[in-house]
Amino acid sequence: MSWPHPVDKLALGPLMDEEVDLSNGFSRSFNECCFDIKIHADKNDDGYEIVLEINPEEGSKYELIVDYAIIIEKECKFVEKDHWKHPEVLQKFKTSKSKAKITFGISVHQPLISEDMTEKTTFRYFRILCAGETFYINPANMKKIGCEMFDKWFEDEVTHEECSIVQKLAPDDLKLLLAACCGYSTIVVHSRNVFELGDIGVELKIVALIRAIDAFVRDLRTMHPVRKLECALNYRLTLVADGILRSKKGYLEKLELLHEYLNENDEREEDLPMDVLEMLDVYDDYVII
Repeated sequence: MSWPHPVDKLALGPLMDEEVDLSNGFSRSFNECCFDIKIHADKNDDGYEIVLEINPEEGSKYELIVDYAIIIEKECKFVEKDHWKHPEVLQKFKTSKSKAKITFGISVHQPLISEDMTEKTTFRYFRILCAGETFYINPANMKKIGCEMFDKWFEDEVTHEECSIVQKLAPDDLKLLLAACCGYSTIVVHSRNVFELGDIGVELKIVALIRAIDAFVRDLRTMHPVRKLECALNYRLTLVADGILRSKKGYLEKLELLHEYLNENDEREEDLPMDVLEMLDVYDDYVII
């Protein structure tokens, strides 16, 4: 089978590609790396609702970074480098027809096992307080990542402070940051946390985190280069911007890239930040036709 653009850029292994009868209570199950995957149809007043859902196997601690795509007739939904952790419904489709062609594929990038940052261990022993919530970290490891806030935690631990208090971030933002930076053996960036982490990384000037986001965006296959330039501008991703602009040798190639993006996304040049247009050598006194 062939996937539509830009899903064709992903190396998806097809688990299903067939026409099914929804009127007979359709349900199909798969298993991938300790996750149960289920596609099923529920009848309603308007026809049928087709649901894609996941559920980690009982007792499993694994999480997954995955690419997946599902096509119902001609409607395609996909996510590159999604993060699977909890039971959840991933996608829903509505159809009035009793039969439907369903195509589903997946590619696993990385299995993960995370640590609970709210539990104290022999390795994570220093207490961080934020608006009544408590987290435990290893100050020496956080110092290696590097930023003013992490350096302060290290200094507080060295001077035998009982804890550090965080006021710069909301508890949910701090939880997101700690999960990405020290919940695993390395910094983990995925489609669900990348933009929030980018905002935090820029605000707190966390160089190692920005580098990890830079590498993540560079590796994305389905994000258009113009969208990557917008990310580069927002999150200071110098290698992303440099790689794209070096690959376009002249003004015409950059203009073709811009036209391609605008056509694919049904946008106009005024929908893009002026700084992104200027990166493509398009200025405010130019007329694009």
